[in-house]
Amino acid sequence: LGRAMESLESVTASVVKTKGRSTAAVTALLKYIRTHKLRESKLVVQYGKPLVQGGGGSALGDEKWTVLEQVFIAALDTKDMDLADACLRGLHTQFPDSARVKRLVGMKSEAERDYTAALQIYDELLEANPANQLAMKRKICILRADNKVQSAIHELNEYIKRFQADASAWQELADLYLSVAKYDSAAFCYEELILHNPMSHLLHCRLGEIYYTLGKENLTVARKHFCKSLELKRKDNPRALHGLRSCCSALASGEERLADPSVNAALSAYAARDLRDMYQATADPVLAGALETVLESDSATAPGGTLSAE
Repeated sequence: LGRAMESLESVTASVVKTKGRSTAAVTALLKYIRTHKLRESKLVVQYGKPLVQGGGGSALGDEKWTVLEQVFIAALDTKDMDLADACLRGLHTQFPDSARVKRLVGMKSEAERDYTAALQIYDELLEANPANQLAMKRKICILRADNKVQSAIHELNEYIKRFQADASAWQELADLYLSVAKYDSAAFCYEELILHNPMSHLLHCRLGEIYYTLGKENLTVARKHFCKSLELKRKDNPRALHGLRSCCSALASGEERLADPSVNAALSAYAARDLRDMYQATADPVLAGALETVLESDSATAPGGTLSAE
């Protein structure tokens, strides 16, 4: 993403150099934003609006309709409804019976907070084609925006039955479950996400946090995922280190012996050592002092001092 943004500055500079008068330069900018899936709505409206309203779209050929759709969505983001209407009129004239254009009408209703009208449009699209993936997603977005979490969860589960390989859907469902404290269901979603991307240290860390929240027999599983996160990203991963330290502390202070005390103590010492090194090297002295207080507190509460930070 960083490299994409750097290149975007270069492409934008070419447009600025021509003061936005070069159709070729503006088209290249809009295409770059689409190709790299960047959410640069203000930039799209700034340079796409004159292209759409000034008649420059005729020089785009078949790409005109893609640009109109792109500018339309950016106009909704920036609340430029007049521009959105102009784009929609052009698309509807060219494609009067298009399901894609009808979905854009639904999105405009969403932007105007007319959720009833938008839902009616998406229901009609789904009645005509039950496998219309984008219409299903828009419907879920409306339910979430309208704070109908349980309905959104239901619809998202129905969506996943049809599109099980959609990682973004699993992520969204996990977030919804977390918002209503259904941690066991959220953990299942993150297990699926890890199947999609097993080398993501962030996913392992997040799943570790969820299992840690569930507690008790889940603590050893949480510890495993924090360790995996640290294996995948050894440096600059304080969140996983804090999670590992917390897991070890919870396991050591529990009445039941859920983990080997020697292994637990070694992992706790490892996490404490790396946290100290990281905070002393980069953190404000006040934060480093706060860390020492936390580590000493954990050591004091561990039975028999088994969670010594040293």
